Amino acid sequence: MVQLLGEVDEIQQAARKATKAGATGADIYGSAAPLVQRSPNAKSIEFVAHGLGLVPNESPRLTYTRQDMDKPLEAGMVLSIETILEHPRRGFIKLEDTVAVTKSGLDGLGDKGRGWNRGGSRANNP
Repeated sequence: MVQLLGEVDEIQQAARKATKAGATGADIYGSAAPLVQRSPNAKSIEFVAHGLGLVPNESPRLTYTRQDMDKPLEAGMVLSIETILEHPRRGFIKLEDTVAVTKSGLDGLGDKGRGWNRGGSRANNP
């Protein structure tokens, strides 16, 4: 489980690194795709990033058309970055990060409790 979650996290981190004002959906997907393709679990991994707001999966739309993928992100936009691995023996392994786009990168809105959290313990500090 540690190895599989590490693989999912590596994809997440590549996508997060590409996320900043001026970047495009194509940049985000392009940073994650090589890691997904190289994975021994590639057939079981799904990567998706999309806008968040009042309803799930709203603007900015990053994947619907080439125009959407090539539209630059703006500071203040909020995205969900998700990597899902449906392992045949280990089950469903997923990380979903909600991030706010900034001029220089992103602000991980849920990063304080991100990572392995054991029951009965306090959230990890990044």
